[in-house]
Amino acid sequence: MSLITNRCCCVTMIASLCLVLLAAILGVVIMLATTSTSSSTSITTSTTSSTSSSTSTSTSTTSSSSSTTSSTTSTSTTTTTTVTDVLGCIRSIPTSTVNNTCSGLHWNQTGVTVATGFKKTTGDGHNIEQWDQCSSSGVVVAGSNTSASGSTSILFNHSEDVTFDTNGYMYVPNTDNDRVQRFPSGSNVGTPVAGTGTAGSTSSTLNKPQAVAIDSNSNIYVVDVGNKSIMKWAPNATSGTLWLSDSDLDKTVDIVISSTVTNRIYTTRDDKDIIYSWTNGAASSPATIYQVNDTSKSTLTKPRGMTFDKYGNLYVADRDNDRVVMYCANSTVGIVLVDDSTTSPKLDKPVAVALDSNLNLYVVSESGKNVIEYGRL
Repeated sequence: MSLITNRCCCVTMIASLCLVLLAAILGVVIMLATTSTSSSTSITTSTTSSTSSSTSTSTSTTSSSSSTTSSTTSTSTTTTTTVTDVLGCIRSIPTSTVNNTCSGLHWNQTGVTVATGFKKTTGDGHNIEQWDQCSSSGVVVAGSNTSASGSTSILFNHSEDVTFDTNGYMYVPNTDNDRVQRFPSGSNVGTPVAGTGTAGSTSSTLNKPQAVAIDSNSNIYVVDVGNKSIMKWAPNATSGTLWLSDSDLDKTVDIVISSTVTNRIYTTRDDKDIIYSWTNGAASSPATIYQVNDTSKSTLTKPRGMTFDKYGNLYVADRDNDRVVMYCANSTVGIVLVDDSTTSPKLDKPVAVALDSNLNLYVVSESGKNVIEYGRL
């Protein structure tokens, strides 16, 4: 999902109705982080530094696809430093470790909780909350204040994703209402922009839309789980066109559009430990991404939310490994960006990631019921 917007300086999240997984009800929280115009990051002390590099070459084959990873080198530089966080309401962060990854990017390894106290859904939800920076509570901006479901223009029924276009409009796949709704800034009334509200398999209908992404031209890409397809809807269109159909789109939980490669889309599934890379019109099976340059946890385990930066680097919430993994542009071997090694706040079961315009990283911790920010240095 795309999780960046230039709306007000706030953190917005959707507390959605749960997914059922192995007879357990899993609460899903999707977070949107926006840019703070007065934000700044400063390094105040630097004490130690060490650099190491490693190279890995591998070839892997699965039953549905095969992928070959060329020689990939990742360099990790660790520096002990003290930083002042990007949000004005946050004071100095204790000394922590910084990792250098790719594109010359590195982040503070000690996070700061910027939103907390929202409920983990256990069968209710159906609303979107907006959290102003440094606020101790959120405000419902769409959906029911009482977490009631419904089919009117102001209610949701199992909505588990949210994204924004460049004009600040918010898009929400209303899964069990079989439509995607668009909300103007400041309004809680949604307008259907894809699907009719009745399940179907025609070009004008959807069947359990689960995730949505918007490109720079405001085209809408919808993962239509019930039809195991990705549908593309042009702005103001009354029907969509089939972008891709494949059985591996079943149980999809997120979709993102590549920021640098034309006609490239990535998805994650609730029941798989891989990321799928799709190309429009490709006849072969999708490429799969799952390797991580980590000796103890060398693969993804239940990857969930994703996002891209402007350099084409892919970030993914590696849920059951309690970490965020970064795939440098054109690489299929990931680098651990942040993990649960820091005790407070602890990164526990991350399910969504976002970047602001300064590339500060925001992560939704499902078990912690909070949003943790890792400042870019």
